[in-house]
Amino acid sequence: MAFAAAATIAVPMSGSAYAQADNAIAVMIQPTTTALPLVVADKKDIFKKHNVAVKWTVSQVPISDSIAALGRQFNIVMGTQPALVAASGQGVPIVVVSGGSLDTTKIPTSKIVARADSGIKTYKDLAGKTIGTLTLTGNIHFSLLNILQKEGVDLNKIRWVTGTPPQLPDLLKAGRVDAIEEIEPFATSAIAAGGIDLGAPFRSVGERPFIGLWLSDRNWANNNKDLILRFNTAMEEATNWITANDAEARELLSSYTGLKGVPLEKTPIPEFQFAKTADDLKAQLGPDLDTWLDILKRTSDFPAIKREALLPSWAQ
Repeated sequence: MAFAAAATIAVPMSGSAYAQADNAIAVMIQPTTTALPLVVADKKDIFKKHNVAVKWTVSQVPISDSIAALGRQFNIVMGTQPALVAASGQGVPIVVVSGGSLDTTKIPTSKIVARADSGIKTYKDLAGKTIGTLTLTGNIHFSLLNILQKEGVDLNKIRWVTGTPPQLPDLLKAGRVDAIEEIEPFATSAIAAGGIDLGAPFRSVGERPFIGLWLSDRNWANNNKDLILRFNTAMEEATNWITANDAEARELLSSYTGLKGVPLEKTPIPEFQFAKTADDLKAQLGPDLDTWLDILKRTSDFPAIKREALLPSWAQ
């Protein structure tokens, strides 16, 4: 279950050159709901209000490859805890500068769904089965591994099949897999088609764990505390606008993800939380990182990393 080495890439940016002005931030986002506050903060001039000039580009590469662009084309990119820890373990100077999207009991973002005729009723029943996954390096995957290990399931005897969100329910229905790790709204559709809902895997991590993070090159983060906190404050403000303007927020979500029609309507917009102060970052992400470092230590061959290596100097 080792995380593949991050490839070095060169992603072109439109607009001004990388980090020209003192208030400029170059950001690469993934086409997911986690990026919605950034797009809203840009389109609704909330960044401008906080004296932040953001130039953002939608990634066409996996998270591990986008991390390789930090310190080159980009100041900040989106990521996950496994991606952060894996990159740091490979010697990439990377830190988290804010949390972002959350998986909560109110708005779960993923489910584990078993095939109706598989005989699987609990997580423990997944022992020795074939499971569909979006990626072997994602936080959904490691959340499930955390559950299975605690249930005494031999992780080495599970077979994994990777697929895209639209593909996994088809693989389940066709009997090619016994269960799937699936995001919404595809998980709910798979359950409506007869799948067995085993639960939200992130409940093994907590009641409100971060599922999306904002990452930066360590040196840049250490030297740009005030700019980063203004960036985070603007995105926190954007979440209030999202809550009050669901229909327009979904139009903006469609603009950079390509989601349309029923998938757009049914995609849950998660809860968000951003670190507006140094104390916020330490208090919110410190315990979260401790939890994930423990999970990854037990369920993977990632190199051992200390929490302090993953936070800016001003949030130690």
